Amino acid sequence: MRLIFEKFYIFFILATLAAALLLYASNLNYFFFQDDFYEIIIAKAYSIQEFLSLFDFQQNRSSYRPIGLGLYFFLSSKIFGLNATVFRLISWLFLIMSYFLIIKIISNITKDRLVGFLTAFFWLTSSIHFMSLAWLAAAWLIIGTFFTLLTSLCYLRFVKEKKRSYYLLSIFLFLVALCSSEFAISWPVTFGLYHFLILKKRLNDALKIFAPFVLIAIFYSFLRYKYSTLPQIQEYLVTFNLESLKAYFWYLLWTFNIPEEFKKQIVTNLIVFNPVFLKEFWPLVLRSFLGAILVILFGIIIPAFYILKKQSSFNAAVIIFAITWFTAGILPVLIIPNHTFSMYLTYPAIGVYFLIAYNLVKYLKPITIMSISLIWLFTSNSTVSFYKDSSWIIESQRFAKEFATTIKENFPALPSNSALLYPLEEKRHIQALSNQNAIKVIYNDPSIKIYYNRDEFERDLKEGKINKDKTYIYEK
Repeated sequence: MRLIFEKFYIFFILATLAAALLLYASNLNYFFFQDDFYEIIIAKAYSIQEFLSLFDFQQNRSSYRPIGLGLYFFLSSKIFGLNATVFRLISWLFLIMSYFLIIKIISNITKDRLVGFLTAFFWLTSSIHFMSLAWLAAAWLIIGTFFTLLTSLCYLRFVKEKKRSYYLLSIFLFLVALCSSEFAISWPVTFGLYHFLILKKRLNDALKIFAPFVLIAIFYSFLRYKYSTLPQIQEYLVTFNLESLKAYFWYLLWTFNIPEEFKKQIVTNLIVFNPVFLKEFWPLVLRSFLGAILVILFGIIIPAFYILKKQSSFNAAVIIFAITWFTAGILPVLIIPNHTFSMYLTYPAIGVYFLIAYNLVKYLKPITIMSISLIWLFTSNSTVSFYKDSSWIIESQRFAKEFATTIKENFPALPSNSALLYPLEEKRHIQALSNQNAIKVIYNDPSIKIYYNRDEFERDLKEGKINKDKTYIYEK
């Protein structure tokens, strides 16, 4: 297989890109919704001072992602306006560049381009990307992964060529990665272990090389603790307990294309499904778990059995490195175990896919590798298709798009400080519009106010809180 792979390398690359496009092409047509509108508003800057303020810690905001969110929304909206498709194409560009970086990095680590390709193949065609590609406010996960991988590549170039410029560049890119995604904080741990275990450098040498990265990570953590606050609700409760271990278990399952919805449908423990859900979606459950079991069986269990039975040599350092990549990578969200989404796997899942790819190439036959790859595509497509049919994202973006179209058709322009009544009863529809934010974005005017409740609108009108001459009512 290796000869065929090397001969048709470009074909395999293009085939993987085509598979990913088929999986997620429909995402390009989605509109803005929910937090997208909020991010567009707070990313507006009309002066150098306002632009620099994008890098400040925002009040009442738990995250610090001035590059992954602030700069992304500022540049996209500044250059392309409200063209959601172009926003998504930018996300896709970062995704594809990350795909090639994974090939390069894993190939460098293992000295095997087939392992690098398979790792990137599993990652790019995984169902974990659905939300980060469908929801622009989650694009920071892809952008952060890109800069973290770029940090890795520069570090590896430094190790190989001993050029100080690559080392300094890796430090700079690590800062950029941290300003894009908090998941980058795991990088010094993962690659510090690589430096010590795989490269077999002295511990003192590893500590010396990674000291600047560790100090930056500590300072970053201090600033996040001092200036950022999580919402005071149960979902964001910071803890590390049995629920954190359960969350770890589900994150691991989601890397194998198990639908995120399954976690919500488990009623009493980790294996019993809601019978109503199971009755309707048993084919999906069967396909998902059968596919995941086969990948785990051939990608992890059989290679482990082969090593024990044949007493074959194995690279424990590589396996530890891969496991650490996943575990350290997912740790930032294990401390909030009530807030779990498969999109958080964008960077950590690379460790799992690396482990599977390494085992497949080292211990199994080519026909098995091809079979597992086809099974992977099948289960990923099954899960993504389920998301497209049932995810709240689909309804939210569809309603937001219909709202934007309808409102502009009926009111092509609204004067500043005007008030619009647009009756809505469904809370999820109001959430899709991010309450007041959608109307402000659509008309590019922060002074416009929208009411979804007629009684509230009439009360404020009566009390003089809104100008009667600047009120508008949408009648269905």
